[in-house]
Amino acid sequence: SNTISSTMGKIGKLLAGAFAIGAIVKFGKECIDLGSDLSEVQNVVDVTFGSMAEDVNEFAKTAITQLGLSETSAKQYTSTMGAMLKSMGLTTEEALTMSKTITSLSADMASFYNLDSETAFEKIRAGISGETEPLKQLGINMSVANLEAFALSQGITKAYNAMTQQEQAMLRYNYLMQATADAQGDFARTSDGWANQVRVLTERFNALKAAIGQGLIAVLTPVIKVLNNLLAKILTVTDAFSNLIAKITGKNTQTTTTVSGIGDAADSAAGSMGDVGTATDAAGKSAKKAAKEYGGLLS
Repeated sequence: SNTISSTMGKIGKLLAGAFAIGAIVKFGKECIDLGSDLSEVQNVVDVTFGSMAEDVNEFAKTAITQLGLSETSAKQYTSTMGAMLKSMGLTTEEALTMSKTITSLSADMASFYNLDSETAFEKIRAGISGETEPLKQLGINMSVANLEAFALSQGITKAYNAMTQQEQAMLRYNYLMQATADAQGDFARTSDGWANQVRVLTERFNALKAAIGQGLIAVLTPVIKVLNNLLAKILTVTDAFSNLIAKITGKNTQTTTTVSGIGDAADSAAGSMGDVGTATDAAGKSAKKAAKEYGGLLS
């Protein structure tokens, strides 16, 4: 009984250690993913807004307290919307102003309709791009008839279908801002509530993980580069070995060019070596000839 108890205790400790290591690895991966996402989205911000990128950076730094959004989310929403608006013909300055407003609206709508911010943003993005169904689920109908009626109320007599893509985008944006008037500012009004405090806590924790991840990336990137170089050299040797075996046996084996092909190359090489064993004399002569033609190849 004592022996069994002692053994089970040791197994329990091993399992606990394994789970602990697994949790650490999972946490590390999440940190690296978030750190990488932040770096990647910064590149999108820089390219999309150019000299105005610093405006987005400052906006994103306060997003966690003002909107309950992490820096990564704020930059992602702003740059995604900015790139889309610019493709519709708006200037960089117009796209920047509208993108920041839409990002803020995403946080307010997430709070108002009890959604996660990603879902709220995707609904708004769809509406600005001309889709009607996602926002209709929240009671916001952006049909052509409603947009034209709104345009008339603003003194715009031009038919919707006759408008340019830029004019249509501006009309949808202005209509959306009017239709969501009740939701605007909801995060600030209810920021002390449980749901929004949980949102802030979650985003702060993600911000912490992103910071840790960027540190890990800085440490591990040189290691990854070394591994990539090592694998490239291994593949070169694999190709050379495959070609040598083909020369010895007279068989045209498939040259491998990817990591996934290494296993097939090994099987082919093993089969070729079997053929060598059954035809020793012929292989010996071929080997001597190959050695002259491929002098120094293996080394």
